[in-house]
Amino acid sequence: MIDVHCHLLPQIDDGSDSAEKSLQQMKLMDDGGITDAFLTSHFMRGLYKYDRSDYDEKLSAMQTKCAENGLKLHLHAGFEIFVQPNILADIEKNNLVMGNSRYIMVESDLNGLPEDFYNYIFPLLRKGYKPILAHAERYVSIMKHPRDARHLIGNNIYIQINSGSLLGQYGEKVRQTAWILMRNGWAHLIGSDDHARVPYGSYFKALELLRDDLDEHVVELLSTEFPQMILDNKPIPYKYVYIQPSYSHSHRRKKSLWRRIFH
Repeated sequence: MIDVHCHLLPQIDDGSDSAEKSLQQMKLMDDGGITDAFLTSHFMRGLYKYDRSDYDEKLSAMQTKCAENGLKLHLHAGFEIFVQPNILADIEKNNLVMGNSRYIMVESDLNGLPEDFYNYIFPLLRKGYKPILAHAERYVSIMKHPRDARHLIGNNIYIQINSGSLLGQYGEKVRQTAWILMRNGWAHLIGSDDHARVPYGSYFKALELLRDDLDEHVVELLSTEFPQMILDNKPIPYKYVYIQPSYSHSHRRKKSLWRRIFH
């Protein structure tokens, strides 16, 4: 398993405020079977802005702490970039990519994606970047119109869902939206969005719910296979389809009718 979204690089954004707290979370991740994590610190001019060298220094220190404590967890660079003017210049100046790939994680105003959202995204696509919209289910506009996620995917934007959203940690409407996106195949990645405020665990609980509600293979895609494609800088398919599982009347056991259809 690979966590593509967490704020565990200490003292750089609104996430972990100490290396000790980060290490505690990382031990729980390691114990639970997570092999890799992208430390996606916020990057937003005027609020969270830093030199890439500062980020890399902190990342190296946490990698060393993990090794010294016998963790097998691999930490990778990542950023949650706020969509605003000059975003392309910020990305290129600071190399705000995930790992060594062309994938980038972006976010916007949770009150709703702005009308000029695509004006900032299309130049990134033309430059060969692969945008991932963080916690898509939390945007008011998508809560009102979940099919907007399908439109985003049609414009070559990947969708990431927070594990806590599937558990209702951000409210009932967010929970409902997250499940709508999941059940329609309008999501590509699961992330914890962990800020080291409570013990790490919602990620694992959400995957269990997904296994029960959807299919083990879908969980494998979103938690392992697709994130690995980011690490390998390979193209994640924008569309995949699964067939809802059925149940036998005699044993009420789930029969997987899932299949992959990649476009």
